[in-house]
Amino acid sequence: MESSTHTIERFTPAAMPAKLLSALGPERAEFWKLNREPYNPQVWMLDSPHGAAAALTSGRPNTRYTKIVDLWCEAGASAEVLVGEIITASQQRGDACIKWQLASDTELPGFALALGFSELREPISSADGTRDVRGFVKWHSEWPHPQLRYYGQTTLFTCGAVAAMTALTQLGLDPFDSTDDADARERELAFWRAATNFPAVEPIGLAVAVHDAVAATGVRLELHLDTTEPTLLETYEGDERVFREQLQTQSRAEAASRGIQQHTQPLPIETIVERVAGGELALLLIEEEPMHDASTPHWVVAHAVQGDTVLVNDPWITAEHGETWVDSHDLPVSVAVLDQMVAFGDPAYRGVIFMAR
Repeated sequence: MESSTHTIERFTPAAMPAKLLSALGPERAEFWKLNREPYNPQVWMLDSPHGAAAALTSGRPNTRYTKIVDLWCEAGASAEVLVGEIITASQQRGDACIKWQLASDTELPGFALALGFSELREPISSADGTRDVRGFVKWHSEWPHPQLRYYGQTTLFTCGAVAAMTALTQLGLDPFDSTDDADARERELAFWRAATNFPAVEPIGLAVAVHDAVAATGVRLELHLDTTEPTLLETYEGDERVFREQLQTQSRAEAASRGIQQHTQPLPIETIVERVAGGELALLLIEEEPMHDASTPHWVVAHAVQGDTVLVNDPWITAEHGETWVDSHDLPVSVAVLDQMVAFGDPAYRGVIFMAR
């Protein structure tokens, strides 16, 4: 891209020019060259009369945000020009927002505040990617909404427990006891043990665990699962499958004894969006492939809607590929993409638990 005052080039991290690598220095250059696929890493380099500037950006595929991972500049004026160009490109792409992560001991440049960046709510110290990182966001249009308190799952299999606990925290309970982060992981594992089908958390078992956690609190839940067959058992055979089927039969009996009704009618995405827009929280069983290029069942919390964009809180962070809580918190996804994701299995089934006061 060229203008009368500056030029901008874009590179993959592997193709960064030698002059930028030299300017960054060895340690910072290695950080920029980290394998961040499939999260669309891109290096932006600006030359201008004010000096040079460069930025590293990333963001999950099939989502509506761009994240500034790091910014280097010779002068603040050149950095401001470059960030402005990244904002414009983000808007043109159809993003809902642009995010900016910083080391916890680093301050946001003054010009960024003038551009409309504001700090995201501090996470609970938990998974890799939640510590020593601050997050900022600029929404491309006004979107007032409450932020959920972020907690990153500390195991590969506790997403259902963490999603439920995050929703409960937003509803005025605090199952993490987040005044003492050191005990939060014990509570995460305890909730998982109450809901698990070993190791996955299936919708009926999760509904039972949530019901028991909210008894006499005024929080209500509603379970939608459009199959009566066992779920999340696609990879199991023989005895490994049989005992998990027995656990799910037990979960159904426990749900019935508590008065939890399973709604088996197909649930349109329009209904999910309408209810979340009306103030309910939705625990969604999703297929992760559109965001991570790998098929895995996963739980997230949908908590806000604007137009055709839904905000979800995702407990998962792919820290080894450069993600932090800044990616997973207030994550905007289009309704069309969410419709594809809220379906797992073959044939696909849809698992949703609505929660509200």
